[in-house]
This record gives sequence, C-alpha cells and structure tokens, in this order.
Amino acid sequence: MIRVPITFAASLALGLAAAPALAATGDVWRVSGERLNLRAGPSDADNIRTQLVRDEELVELRRSGNWLGVRSLRSGEEGWVYGELVEPVTASTLDGDAGPAAPATAGFGELSRDFDAVLAELGRQRGLRLFETVRPQGDGLEVTLTDAWLRAGSADEHALAALAVWQMWKNHQNGAPVRLVVLDPAGAPYLTVDETTADGPRLGFGGAG
Repeated sequence: MIRVPITFAASLALGLAAAPALAATGDVWRVSGERLNLRAGPSDADNIRTQLVRDEELVELRRSGNWLGVRSLRSGEEGWVYGELVEPVTASTLDGDAGPAAPATAGFGELSRDFDAVLAELGRQRGLRLFETVRPQGDGLEVTLTDAWLRAGSADEHALAALAVWQMWKNHQNGAPVRLVVLDPAGAPYLTVDETTADGPRLGFGGAG
C-alpha cells in the first residue's frame, strides 16, 4: 500500500493542470528514419535526452522554427526533434477509423464543464479515453479507468489524474471532505483519495486511502 500526504498530492494535481500537453496543438507525428535524437532544446547544440525509433509516434506540444517540441506516446518523455525528420500521422492510423481523437467529453460535464474539457483534451492527445464511467455517490465519487489507459498509462499518470479529479470533486462539494475511488476496468478498487478518515487525507493504491 502506498500512502501519500494530501499536501504532496495537491501539488501533483496542480502539476497535471499546468502540464504543457494541455496547451498543445495535439498534432501527431511519426519518426520517419531508423533513429531520431530527442533533444533537450530546439537546436543541434542541445543535449540528447534519448533516441527515438522508426514509427514511434509523437504528440506536438509546441514549435520553434523547424523544431517541434513533442511528447512520446510510448514513453511519455518530452523533448525536441527536427521537423524534417518526422512525418504526419493520418487520422486513421492511431485508432482505426476513429483516428487519434478521443471522445469530445470525458464524462465530467455535469460536474464541471471546464474540467471535462481539460481531461477530454488530455485524452485526445493520448489518442484514448481516460475514464469509462463517472458516478457520484453522496460525498464520494467513483470513476472507472478505461482498459486502454490502464495499459498505456503509468501509475504516476493515473495518480496525477486521480488527484486532479479529487480536487475537482472537492470544489464541486464546496470544499467539504470528499472521497474518490478509482476502479480498474474489472470494477476492482485501484486507487483511492480519501480525506474523510480520522487520520487525515491520503492517497493509496489498492483501494484504501
């Protein structure tokens, strides 16, 4: 069981809200050569962070001249690549006929339209839907991860999103203590953010706060 003080959790949630990907253009590119350097900045003089391989797909975050600031869909790592060494991905190559766009809403529209739009954009950039269901239950909120995001996302990404959902739900409940339960696609508790317990708010994997 992992238990994280909510003060740390809140800072992580803010980090998700401020992540560059949320303000990105969202265009998807693919490495066209055998190898491509992912650099720390938009020039050949900047340090190489890692090497990308042929057909690896990248989400565009920003531009600087002929350089693209990108995030790898495989690893989540960010950096810069030279634009002439990548090619655009057509709409049908990421997710069948649906293309890279996730559903226009994330399921939180009745609770917060602004938050719903942010999560929908994050899902669009990942090319998948993040949450399958959203169910308020008194002062608690229960959400279910999609199978695609459970497999594609890291535990840190799942925790960041959960903390952002928890903060949204707390705001919706006018700052009252709330509990968030994140279920896996099979319906089992996967992650909990709970501030209704006697020992204070906690984030925990495995269903307990």
